[in-house]
Amino acid sequence: MDLTDRLVVELIESVKQVLKREASERLREVYLVGDIDKDSARQVIERMRELVNDNTRPITLYLNTAGGNVTDGLAVHDSIREIVSRGCEVTIVVQGMAYSMGSVLLQAASAGRRLAFPHAWIMIHEPAKWAGWQSTTAAQHHLDRLRQMQDQIYRILAKRSGRPLKQIIRDTRRTDFYLDARKALAYGLIDAVVESSADAEPVGRAEPLRHGERPHEATGDLAASEGQQRAPLAPSDGHPRTTVPPDPEAPQS
Repeated sequence: MDLTDRLVVELIESVKQVLKREASERLREVYLVGDIDKDSARQVIERMRELVNDNTRPITLYLNTAGGNVTDGLAVHDSIREIVSRGCEVTIVVQGMAYSMGSVLLQAASAGRRLAFPHAWIMIHEPAKWAGWQSTTAAQHHLDRLRQMQDQIYRILAKRSGRPLKQIIRDTRRTDFYLDARKALAYGLIDAVVESSADAEPVGRAEPLRHGERPHEATGDLAASEGQQRAPLAPSDGHPRTTVPPDPEAPQS
């Protein structure tokens, strides 16, 4: 290979590296759409680690999920928190919905970077509902682990929302607690309602709820009076519930 050919090859490689770097900086976006399971969790974790290992420029994760597996969701949550601790700002944007485990995953974002589009919905509920057990015998085998998971999830929601732990437990007990974007902002589950995640300029800020106050009108026409079952935004059969993975060492019912 003569000098001219070598210079051409080096020039091509230099251009490829520049284009690759520009693409990496421009496309620092990750998407979690659908169920939270081992496959989607692995894809999100691997992609976010690739980005942060390349550089610590901000990363944006877009969520549109009805929930999924508890341990897979917590794995993503903890991975994002570890990335944040390395000095990388992580923005999480709800587009569509962040239900069940999705609402917990939302809390992993950097301070002030939990965002939602105007027509997004967030739902929190009692972690015991996520198990999907069909018998009390099966539930008894998993009771200790369920209590530990409940405690972990309640504390994540309480810490990031600023709500008292007792209020989180009360609001999620016996009912699915749906909030539109503005009510989720008032409750403390998000930091801003935005039109664009690029500038994160809020299109609305609700007044914070007073201590112990509950946004009874959170679901608009779907809201029910206190003590009544709150109607879900969509049929429960249409969206998977977050599930606790089976314990291979536990006796089967």
